[in-house]
Amino acid sequence: MIKYEDIMKNSPFLVNHLISLSKTHDFYINKHIKNETEILPSQYYMLMFLYYEMGSTQSDIAKACLMDRSGVSRAFKDFEEKGLITREVDAENKRAYKIALTKKGIETAEFLITKETQWDNMICEELNISHEDLLKLLSKISLKSLGFNRKQF
Repeated sequence: MIKYEDIMKNSPFLVNHLISLSKTHDFYINKHIKNETEILPSQYYMLMFLYYEMGSTQSDIAKACLMDRSGVSRAFKDFEEKGLITREVDAENKRAYKIALTKKGIETAEFLITKETQWDNMICEELNISHEDLLKLLSKISLKSLGFNRKQF
């Protein structure tokens, strides 16, 4: 029987490794989300976006997280009920809301950032490249892929 590890060791395609990395990361972070926070895994990226971009509007968050506005609105209703965010009308656009994390929301995001850091350290501990250099390399590859797709499609 072929083992998953053997398939990954012998895979000639970058995408296979990226998918594996993404899936194993999701398994790790979702376990912590489900067991130690009040959010759903599908809400993770919205919460983290808000942590780094406080005061964003629902439209900004929907675009950044590749979601429709109604999905973001439902998530934020849930966030508000759980005391994770506040919404206030945007002074420049009365139809929009500016969203900010509460103290509880910030604590949740910072807990998840700690878990992300632990995961990064765990998977990078035996590499012959620094974390910073690995991030630069991955960023370069990601930007090249985005550029390629924008030119082609």
